[in-house]
Amino acid sequence: MAALDTSLIKLPVSVAQEIVSKAKDSSTIQALSPQTPMLFKDIEHIVFTKSPEAEFVGEGAQKSPAELELKAVEGKRQKAQVTVRMSNEFEWADEDNQLHIIDEIVKQSSEALGRALDYGIYHAINPRTGTKVGDLTALTAGATAVTATDDPSVDLDAMIDAVNEDYDVNGLAISKAFANKLRKIRVKNTGMRLYPEIPINLQTGTIEGINAATSNTVSGRLAKTATGVEAILGDFNMIKWGIIRDLGLEKITMGDPDGLGDLKRLNQIAYRVEIVYSWAVLDPKAFAVLKAASSTSR
Repeated sequence: MAALDTSLIKLPVSVAQEIVSKAKDSSTIQALSPQTPMLFKDIEHIVFTKSPEAEFVGEGAQKSPAELELKAVEGKRQKAQVTVRMSNEFEWADEDNQLHIIDEIVKQSSEALGRALDYGIYHAINPRTGTKVGDLTALTAGATAVTATDDPSVDLDAMIDAVNEDYDVNGLAISKAFANKLRKIRVKNTGMRLYPEIPINLQTGTIEGINAATSNTVSGRLAKTATGVEAILGDFNMIKWGIIRDLGLEKITMGDPDGLGDLKRLNQIAYRVEIVYSWAVLDPKAFAVLKAASSTSR
């Protein structure tokens, strides 16, 4: 990670009160799947793959055993971190100005850690490098694949049809590109939008009565190899995740915390925000994933 360029900040002169940044993607999993309290240990979730059914029994008739099947799905710990380097001249600024920038570092680092949750669960991708994480399995690899057509409303219906009938559809995660396609659809006779729930900024909260969230984490924008994913629909209760430990902000003044050289020698300091997640996808077949035709043909 390159050092944060502070040459444009006049230090120790007062820093401007507003720090401007581009619009950032957000975590759709945090929006659609409730967080579960976690302990600092691996968790094994028990999933009923076949639930028992009752039977009517005649007077004096024998009772049959109920069939019951279950499996265990293990949730593993995953640590995510953001390390930001900057010139140690930053420390020349007065305390109020330092806190202003540090607050922004914490805010943007926390948002990055939230996006990492989507990249890890949906794609098994390290967002910093855009490459696969070897010991992770992507939800999109096990979900039922639906090939996108020229009609996004038809694609949405196809995803609903594809979700395993044993599960309820309670969430929809969509890329910004797919959200924009849905927003543009109009009813022929009236010219009204078919999906008025989707605003111009594409940040929708519901679509057709179910919770929805928009982010380019769905398409894996940072992936080195395009995923082709446009939307993910299904039962988001099948994603179990939680924060085992939030390690907060650490100020590092010595050593080489990220492989870019000794901080003292380079006259730099570093700030690091870390978090430890645990997650498990109980059944990928509780989801349908919409993929571009070019990606499903590979």
